[in-house]
Amino acid sequence: MADPAAPVAPVAPIDPLGSGAGESLLRLYDVVKVTAGYVAATRLEPGGGSSRPGRDSAWQPPADLQTPPVTPGTAAGPGRRMTKYDVLGAAYQKAADALADSCQLPFAVLMAIGEVESGSLRGRTLDVRHNVVPPIIGPALTGSGFAAIRDSDRGRLDGDPVWDRAVGPMQFIPGTWRLWGADGNGDGVADPQNVEDAALSAGRYLCAGGRDLARQADLERAILSYNHSRRYLETVLDLYDSVMGGAVAGP
Repeated sequence: MADPAAPVAPVAPIDPLGSGAGESLLRLYDVVKVTAGYVAATRLEPGGGSSRPGRDSAWQPPADLQTPPVTPGTAAGPGRRMTKYDVLGAAYQKAADALADSCQLPFAVLMAIGEVESGSLRGRTLDVRHNVVPPIIGPALTGSGFAAIRDSDRGRLDGDPVWDRAVGPMQFIPGTWRLWGADGNGDGVADPQNVEDAALSAGRYLCAGGRDLARQADLERAILSYNHSRRYLETVLDLYDSVMGGAVAGP
C-alpha cells in the first residue's frame, strides 16, 4: 500500500445497510459471493489496491516503518489516561480474542499490518469514539502504480465519486469493506475509520476460508491475501516477529 494521501474532508456517518435499491442489490450480490465461497474476480485486497491479480506487486515498505509502542490490552489506571497506542493495542487484542476460537488470530499480526498500512496512526489522533482524525484516505486507484478500481460506492467512504481509494487505519478498499466491514465497538455502525471496527474487519478478512493462523502456511496465505507481494509478506512477518520477541520500540 502507498502512504496515505493528504487528508480530505471527513465523510458523512456510514449507514452499514446502505441506501437505495442499487446499494441493496450490491450488498445482496456481495452476500451471494461470500456464501458461495469465492472472492470477487478483481481480487480486491485491502492493502490499497497495490496488487494486480495474478502477479507480485512492486510494493515497497514505507520509509518510516518501525515497531510501534503498541501492546495488547492496555487499560487506563488511576491518574493515567489511555494513549493512542493503548487504544490501538486494545482494539487489536479485542479483535484477536473475538476470533480466537475460529482461527487463532494473533494480536501481533494486526499490529504489524496496522503499522504497514497506516504507520500505527503516527501524525494522527483519535476522537472520543476512537475514530481516526483526520480520516485516512489513500491515493486514487487509477491504475498508475496501483490496480485500476473505478468508484464502487459513489464516494460514500472515500469522498471520491470517480475512483476508489483505500480508507481507514487498515486501508480497506470500499468494495472489500462492503464484504468484510464489521461493527467492532458495538455502536451499530461499521466504520472503516474506527479502530475497533477496522481491527475486527481486518481479522475477519484474514481468517476467511477456514484458515488457522496458528499454522505458518495459513498465516502466510492470510497476509498475502491482504497484499499479493512477497515483500509485503516479509515486512509484516518481520514486524510480527519483533513484537512476539518483545522488541517494542517507539518512535
